[in-house]
Amino acid sequence: MYQRLFAILIFFFGIHLFLYYSVVRFFAVTSPCLKNAFFITASFLSVSFMISAILIRAHINPFTRALYALSAFWSGFAIYLLLAAALCWLIAPAFWVAGRTPPMRPVASALFAAAFLFSAYGVWNAFHPKITKVEVKIPGLPESWLHKTIIHISDAHLGAIYTPRYFSGIAGTINSFHPDVIFITGDLFDSISAGDLNSFVGPLNELEAGDGIFYVNGNHENYIGMDAVISALAKTKIRVLRDEVVQIDGVQIVGVDFPEFGAQRDVKRIIQSRKEFKKGTPSILLYHTPTNIEQRSMTVEEYQTKTYWSPDLDFTAARELGINLQLSGHTHRGQMVPFVYLAEFLYRGYDYGLHREGDFSIYITSGLGAVGPPIRTGTTAEIVVIRLKSAAQGKR
Repeated sequence: MYQRLFAILIFFFGIHLFLYYSVVRFFAVTSPCLKNAFFITASFLSVSFMISAILIRAHINPFTRALYALSAFWSGFAIYLLLAAALCWLIAPAFWVAGRTPPMRPVASALFAAAFLFSAYGVWNAFHPKITKVEVKIPGLPESWLHKTIIHISDAHLGAIYTPRYFSGIAGTINSFHPDVIFITGDLFDSISAGDLNSFVGPLNELEAGDGIFYVNGNHENYIGMDAVISALAKTKIRVLRDEVVQIDGVQIVGVDFPEFGAQRDVKRIIQSRKEFKKGTPSILLYHTPTNIEQRSMTVEEYQTKTYWSPDLDFTAARELGINLQLSGHTHRGQMVPFVYLAEFLYRGYDYGLHREGDFSIYITSGLGAVGPPIRTGTTAEIVVIRLKSAAQGKR
């Protein structure tokens, strides 16, 4: 783990060293004082996000919150500055080949300004979720569900950046649809918000749904510690489902825990053993990731690899339970260009949207918030409004 952390620090320092050298080169900085100031600034910025995350976990106050927000924004902005600097280095040789002196100061100024504007747009976009309306067909759906409004949110990452005041506004938007049921599929809290969970009790209690609000955990809640999360949610109207089944008007809601490090559980057997579970009943599964619900024992490294880099897209276990609709999040749809393309590649298209295979459907939301940089480019935060329709029985 420490080797991986050291590698990350070296990587970020390398990026900032490249940015420093690009600024000095393309803006013709010759003053030793300015060069030293740029180098010190770049060196600090390379570790600022990690430092601010440690500080805010230790104690949340206006200073640590502001430092974390600025460092998080910078970490995203730095990605686009890196791309802008790389373009500068690609443009310069074209002028040299043509026998001309490249006008790098105006070119670099334009590209760096574009990087800033693109990042600023991404910040605005990250705080203005769209409403996505989805229609899903389920065999044998009771008639009462034809008229229900379902709200699905995931990956709100409430904490230092997505504040109680922000979520209060989101709650108002959700309530405007008069939902019958609200499903929250994990990462409701950001992992750095461990000491600030109770401040969200009020805004979460503003949510209204006639048939209830149901929540399953995500990987970030596991990083916080589920005891603390459950303690905070116990003060709200939200019902936490931990490998549990709830019956609502002839449809069963199945909530499966996202596994902690080293977890090994026969999830299918656990769900089937619940007295509320009824095979053949129209079923909705809440699970944080758009992956297999089977959970095998793994090391920390294997867990992280399976969580982020090698997702198991076999939905056989869910199908065998009779699940008709799985609701998931986690991917953020990549959140930022160019990572949107990486997410699509890693999840083989199951990074976003509605996918139907016979009587089984899965909807993967792009999420409500953002993790790390509060920036969304190439994707949009969303609140999902789902309507169910009855469908003819298909083959499994």
